[in-house]
Amino acid sequence: MLVAVKIGNSTINLAFFKDPYQSDFRIVSFDTQEVSSWTDNQKLLNCPFLSDNYNFDCIICSVVPEITEKFLDFFTNISHRTIVIDYKTPSGLKLNLNKPESFGVDRLVASVAAYELFKENIAVVDAGTATTITVVTSEKEIVGGAIMPGIGTMNYALNEKTSSLPLIDLNKDVEVLGKDTHSAILSGIVLGTIYAVEGIISEIEKKINRDLIILLTGGYSKLLSKYMHKKHLLNKYLVIEGMRLIYLKNIKN
Repeated sequence: MLVAVKIGNSTINLAFFKDPYQSDFRIVSFDTQEVSSWTDNQKLLNCPFLSDNYNFDCIICSVVPEITEKFLDFFTNISHRTIVIDYKTPSGLKLNLNKPESFGVDRLVASVAAYELFKENIAVVDAGTATTITVVTSEKEIVGGAIMPGIGTMNYALNEKTSSLPLIDLNKDVEVLGKDTHSAILSGIVLGTIYAVEGIISEIEKKINRDLIILLTGGYSKLLSKYMHKKHLLNKYLVIEGMRLIYLKNIKN
């Protein structure tokens, strides 16, 4: 069994692959803020799929260093092998970037899965706490991208940084012409994100003189997909699939 631990700014996902050579997995999620306040690992010990099976390897992809150590210590003690992904981890992709050591490992891992799926020029859009665009070429290179605030982050920021703007329900239908404060905020943060993503990808395509397959992933990917105009594909758990693939590359090395 393989346990893939994805530690994000908002959510921590534990994906359990009975057979790491297959894509099927079961998933358990925790709130990242809740985990940061844990005084012990009892909830992990009681985790479904884990409590009855200590015969496994573990791979960790984290963008929250202070929580990485908590999970690394736990899984190192009970797993056969634990891999923590960083920019040096063999992935099959070259980071053609100015400072590869600062590149988000979640973006790297999603790019690995995207490349293995298509082996073409791809724009990976990860819609989470931040909305990121990562460009992967058919030559196995990550060449850059863009980062902007995520939809949920904008929602909370408007509420926290102003006196009168409310948190809004992101599940309601979006209309471009907001008729009240709620619908106007919804239009701004959802459609604003979509137009930014589509506009940036169009400019990147001009700059590199290539057409890009657009692949959406992350917690808000279904919401973006509902209103996007550009042709695209959707895979909510692309990072988890990428972790599985990186694990397989590393146990062969």
